Amino acid sequence: MLTFRPDPVEFAALAKEHAIVPVWCEVVADTLTPVSAFTNLVGDGEGFLFESVEGGERWGRYSFVGRRPLATLTARGRSVQATGRLGLASSDDGILQAVEALLARFESPTLDGLPPLHGGLVGYLGYDVVREIERLPEPPPDDLGHPDAALVVIGQFAAFDHWRQRIALIDNVVVPDPETATAAELAAAYEGACERLVELAADCARTRAGAGEMVPAPREGLGSAEARRTMSSEEYRAAIGVAKEYITAGDIFQVVLSQRFDLELDADPFDVCSTRARTCTSCASPRSPWWAPHPSRWCACVRAS
Repeated sequence: MLTFRPDPVEFAALAKEHAIVPVWCEVVADTLTPVSAFTNLVGDGEGFLFESVEGGERWGRYSFVGRRPLATLTARGRSVQATGRLGLASSDDGILQAVEALLARFESPTLDGLPPLHGGLVGYLGYDVVREIERLPEPPPDDLGHPDAALVVIGQFAAFDHWRQRIALIDNVVVPDPETATAAELAAAYEGACERLVELAADCARTRAGAGEMVPAPREGLGSAEARRTMSSEEYRAAIGVAKEYITAGDIFQVVLSQRFDLELDADPFDVCSTRARTCTSCASPRSPWWAPHPSRWCACVRAS
């Protein structure tokens, strides 16, 4: 039988002071991997997977799988669209102001026993978000139409502790109204969270159709997909020369020059993420790939550094 924390009395006390309160339990993780958990819990829905590599050789202590976000913020320019269960309003004030307003309104407690990440916002802020705080020239044409920022508020969550071989299953409960909620409303909110955690634990253990099929290892000598570059070699070298001039002048001390490569791919984006984790763990950054389908469901984001 699952043991839920905090207990009902502690939950009610926390709910009087916080708009979101996590309820969680632990299960044994020795027969489940983060990749299989993502497949079982998220599938084709909205969710994310965070994993890390330390020193290029060892998996980090924690992996995180999230699903069923409480809210979604999507920004294009200064226009922000908000959806979800938190009752957030869309606005034209920019994504940074939207995040500040959300954090001021929804506070969650930090409790002993929870992993370092158990709530809050995850997603991405694109480079052009800096235009909300700096005056810059007009941006180049947007030929992809992706949002400048996409963030979700963590709802249900599975945090793998690889050292302890445990998974913390977390359901972030939105308190009806911290100031006016009755004892009956708080009890119903707590019981609902416990029921959802039982469902979350069962989903971890289930197997999706086709999930039991083994994936063959890539054959040796496979060719690379043909990619289209957004910059020629000459343009890229010219950009390097400009960066050196800025450094010499003292205007900057570091710059990251990037260019985009476009290619057609028939593979599932999640397979790209898991393959990236298996084949490219020599990066020096403490973070390895994460993957999340965009809330609009037409875009997926795979990230590594």
